[in-house]
Amino acid sequence: MALRLSKFGGTVIALSKTKENLDILTKQDSKIETLCVNLRDWHATRKAIKSVLPIDLLVNNAGVACLRPFLQATQDDFDLTFDVNVKQILNVSQIVAENMIQRKVAGSIVNISSQASQAALKDHAIYCASKGALDMLTK
Repeated sequence: MALRLSKFGGTVIALSKTKENLDILTKQDSKIETLCVNLRDWHATRKAIKSVLPIDLLVNNAGVACLRPFLQATQDDFDLTFDVNVKQILNVSQIVAENMIQRKVAGSIVNISSQASQAALKDHAIYCASKGALDMLTK
């Protein structure tokens, strides 16, 4: 996603909790700026996002899928999936939207969901629920 957006000439800032992933990305396109932050850390994420404002286009595409049969799904699976697939989108989007409103700009926030929000998939109960929650948050 970051590589494609960079081709349009705007400033692209990519986030990942893994520095190695960001290093690979910047080797592919040195114009891409990076932030290494664990999106599950609410306060660290807020600080990181505020440090790169203003943002006119936000693409929320971070996601995880803990795939297990329903009866084997754990609290940790649920917490990780909802933290990354829903909670972080609320967190980041609040910061960016508030800044857009303050600046009186008509920016865009795009949330990448999944067809799993509309269909039950084997061993995807938590993932499907998180994408359904994301769809409702987006609406």
